[in-house]
Amino acid sequence: MFGLFGSLRRAFGSPKAARIRDESSARPADRTSDRVILPAAGSGERLGGSTPKQYCKILDKPLFLYALEAFEKISYIRRIALVVDDPGHVEALLQESNCHKVLVVQGESTRHRSIRAGLQALTKQECDLRIVIVHDAVRPIVPEDLIELLVKAADETGAAGSVCPLVSTVLSAESDGSLKTALDRKSHLASETPQAFQTNVLVSSYNKCSEEDLDCGTECLQLALTYGGIHARLVEGSPNDLWKVTISRDLYTASQCLRERNNSVCIMGTVDCEPARLLAQSLMSCVKTVERVVMSNEEDVQRSSGLRFNNVVFFHTNQIDMERSLLNFAALFDLDNQGLIIHILEQENAEELQNMNVYDLQSSGRKMARQYHKLKKGVVVIHCLDNEADSGNLVRLVTTLIQTHPYSMTGQTLFL
Repeated sequence: MFGLFGSLRRAFGSPKAARIRDESSARPADRTSDRVILPAAGSGERLGGSTPKQYCKILDKPLFLYALEAFEKISYIRRIALVVDDPGHVEALLQESNCHKVLVVQGESTRHRSIRAGLQALTKQECDLRIVIVHDAVRPIVPEDLIELLVKAADETGAAGSVCPLVSTVLSAESDGSLKTALDRKSHLASETPQAFQTNVLVSSYNKCSEEDLDCGTECLQLALTYGGIHARLVEGSPNDLWKVTISRDLYTASQCLRERNNSVCIMGTVDCEPARLLAQSLMSCVKTVERVVMSNEEDVQRSSGLRFNNVVFFHTNQIDMERSLLNFAALFDLDNQGLIIHILEQENAEELQNMNVYDLQSSGRKMARQYHKLKKGVVVIHCLDNEADSGNLVRLVTTLIQTHPYSMTGQTLFL
């Protein structure tokens, strides 16, 4: 059984690698291949604790890896300079990832110095470097449509940056700490990343800027304005996408947000039952993708969309053959994101439950959990009565399980 999981990965491959190959072939012929600088060398003092925020684990993955993997999937991105404080440590973390475009660069003492180091590393390796995208590695969401707009704007004007409306009033203070004035919120915007630049604009700006700029500044758009005369085009983005992890509570927000964005659910069964329909409706508002499939039998996992899912809910009419079910489900699995497999067994009446050995059921659940864990999946088995009155309870239970950490209840056999 243990050798089965290696066979599954070989048979179905890595969904991430497949996406990169497919998108590469679809890249517009007139687009210049672009590069990215991801500064990730900060100490994260505002976060607190001994671990810099870029290395904090969210859903068992270092925070910086989310932005890196997102840029990896964009076909026209040729190279990503990941600027870090400890290249050896980061290269070890990258061993198990599918990141092939990354260039790990030694960071420096400030944000501007680290970005300059990444820029120098890219220009040393690349000869046709026209557009460079700068994005903070602690901003895990990379909106691809916004990237397209910024690259196009930078190609036309020299520089472009994403912005969001201010949600708080900004005050200007005197040197003694007293109020000087309140800025008009309507006249000011919050600068975010990603930002995009023509390479010569960014190189020239860093060559001309002062040591004070390098030590105290943080805004690349301002450098382009001051030393290149470039009035960057500002493109409004969504606050739901352009947030960054700064303080400790942001880690909890990021965990919930990323779980929702990564969660995709396939609901399968041989009967188009009411609980499955209700469950799909319940999940639509809290996961990325929901697909419901009615099969002719449990051997048939053909689907029209061809999507892969990190969560699968299966309504069974028979008992579970663990190894056969695992093989059948393997084609459904998104192997790169943690998720949960939920088996729901409908019992004809309460007498069937009374005849079950609870110890054997729990032991079987734990065995299934060990097997599915190798595919980054937790597993829960739910035995429920075939009673319409229980549909609401079942839907609430399954929705809650999918929204929580996939390993929090793995191996459990539940009775409803």
